[in-house]
Parts: sequence; C-alpha cells; structure tokens
Amino acid sequence: MSTGPNHSPDAMRSRLVELRRALHMHPELSGDEQETAGIIAARLRALELRTETGIGGYGVVGVLDSNRPGPTIAYRADMDALPMQDALVQPYASMRSGVSHACGHDVHVTIALGLAELLSRAKEHLRGRVVFVFQPAEESLDGARAMLDAGLFQSYPPDMMLALHAFPIPVGTVGVATAACLAGMEEFRVRLYTPAGNLQGLIAQVIENLEALSTDAVPTETQRFAHIIQRMREGDPELGRTIFVSSWPHAPGDTSHTHVLSLVSMADFSIRPEIHARIEQALDTCTASFGATYDIDYTFSNPPLRNDGALIDQIIPAIEQALGSSAVLRFRAPYPFAHEDFVYYAERVPAAFLWLGTQNLEKGIPSIPHTPDYDVDEDALVTGMTAMAAVVRRLMETR
Repeated sequence: MSTGPNHSPDAMRSRLVELRRALHMHPELSGDEQETAGIIAARLRALELRTETGIGGYGVVGVLDSNRPGPTIAYRADMDALPMQDALVQPYASMRSGVSHACGHDVHVTIALGLAELLSRAKEHLRGRVVFVFQPAEESLDGARAMLDAGLFQSYPPDMMLALHAFPIPVGTVGVATAACLAGMEEFRVRLYTPAGNLQGLIAQVIENLEALSTDAVPTETQRFAHIIQRMREGDPELGRTIFVSSWPHAPGDTSHTHVLSLVSMADFSIRPEIHARIEQALDTCTASFGATYDIDYTFSNPPLRNDGALIDQIIPAIEQALGSSAVLRFRAPYPFAHEDFVYYAERVPAAFLWLGTQNLEKGIPSIPHTPDYDVDEDALVTGMTAMAAVVRRLMETR
C-alpha cells in the first residue's frame, strides 16, 4: 500500500472535504441526479473499478474485485437531495434555489467514494468483491426498488448489504441498531364529498384530526433529539409503538381528486389494522360534523427496517477495534420518525444500516436532518470511511 503524500491521512481528509462540499453546493432532487452520477462514475473509473451507469434511473455501480474467492458485499450510498432552501451560512451552501443536501446524502456519497479508494489500495488484502451501489431517489422511496427492478441483484448478487447514514450523535461515534432500526410508513389519500358547504374548512379539520392521532412529534431541536436517542439506547418499548401522522391539503392541479394526502409512520406493521381503524374513526367523526362523507385509499407502503442480528454481531467488534469501544452506541429501539427504502434490499439479503455521528455542539453543529441549516462536522467523513473499511475487511476475512 502506498504511503506517499497523496495517500496521507491529511491528504485523504482534504479530498473528502473538498468532494463533500462540491456535492453540497450542487444538490439534485430525486430522479434528477445526473450530474452527481457523472461525478461518481468518473471517480470509480479513475480507480479502475468496473463501472455501470443508468441502473434504475441515474443509479451507478462500481465493482472492486479482489479476484480471490470470498463474499460479495454490497455497499449502498444514496445520492439525492431535498426540496428545501439551504439556510446554511457557509461558502459551500447550496447554489441551487430550493434544493439542499439537508439529509447528509452528500456525506454518504463522499464516504463511499473514499472507501472505494481506500479498499482499492488494499486490494491484495481482500477476498471476494465489494459492489458499491450509488442509489438515486431515496427521498421519494423509489430508488431501491427501481435498481432492483433493473436487475441489480441479478447482475451483482450480494451475500450481504451495508449502508451508513448521517445522524445527530457525537462526531466520532457510530450508532448500531441491534434489531429494529427505522419505522415503516403508509401513504393514504382522502377524497371528501360535502354538500355546498365549507370544503376548505372541512379539509383543515380533517388534517387537524388526523395529525392529532400522533403519539409524538418529530424532534427538530437538539435537546429533544438527544432524549429520543437516549430512549433508543435504553430500548424504550414505547418507541416501537410510536405513531406519527403528517397530512397536507391537495395540490392545485392534482388530477387524482385527492383532498388530503397523509403519511403515517409506525415501527411495527402488525398494528396496521388498529391504526387504520383509528384513522377511519377520526375521519368519521370529522365528516359527520360537516354532513359530509369520504373515500380513503391506502396507496403506498414502505416496511419497517430491521438489521440482521448475525451480521451486526460481526460488525460491532470491527468498529470497536477501529475506533475504540466507546465509539459504538448500541440502539435497542428504532428511530420512529423516518423511513428508508434500504429495507427493500434488507428483505432479500442480510443487511446492516448504521448511524454515523455528525454532530458537534461545541462547534455549533447540531446536524439534525431535514432542517434548513443542516450541516455536519466533516471529521465524520474520516470516521465513516475508517469504520466501514474495518467492517468490510472483517467480513471478507470471516466469510
């Protein structure tokens, strides 16, 4: 392995920071990741990885093959950004109005490319192959299924799959859910039928009644988020029963005749019949008071995500060895307010979805996702790359 100046830790960190900032400045929405995909493909080819583009949209795959028998490890990094104005006061703030990397996908892409570079320099020590999967359209929950439908697992059948996601825990740490990791969600649409009355008032009341079913709210400030994380570490069973409903009025020009669009998050899909009954009871009560009726249509679902226990048992020692035992935070309850289409991979192969600490309160970086001034402590780039390199090497040695 080369130890020249371009491969020094400081040089590697500088390249990671430069790439992450470039990506942050040029975010692209779900399904529009053409420029990001081009950057990724060029870097993979420069590393002499076999590279394929245009998988399920702008999906990119790079294959690092040791040419020795061993497991195939797929590593997923999502590429898309959010339709949110970037309020970050930094020279690398988004240059695209109304679009920002407020969920850390720029971090994910950067770490995956850094990992590809690091492993390609240590290829002689690997057994098997690593398939780097750069996925579009995670925020819309379309990308994983699109890549699978395009034959991702037929062309590159993995024995296991890994992913890392930015999370507001201290920089230098990695959170590991030992089983349940993220909630699932269902989308439903409501069409209202009302006599010549106050339709807008009815829509507003329906939204209020549906959102009142929530048992908790998404944490958007540091203290509340820290409390949720502590409950995750303690394994608070109430997190597994948390319900969160968000609703919006129909959009102008909507041809589906939907009046209200809603999402309901739940970490345990076995309670869906109970939740459906509560939703419909809320709609019954609301529409009756207006002398109205309704139709409800459950249009989409994304299942809860669970990590594979046997895979997690191998991953934890690798991260502890690389970063120290105090760097691993075990989560025994799921984060109940977000969803991930990584679940569609996890339904097919053993999978692990890990949380990367990006928060540094001393530097004024709360790093709470989906907030306008979202940012990360860029030391997390090196932490993530180091941790995942250790995990991949361990899995290639033990399988």
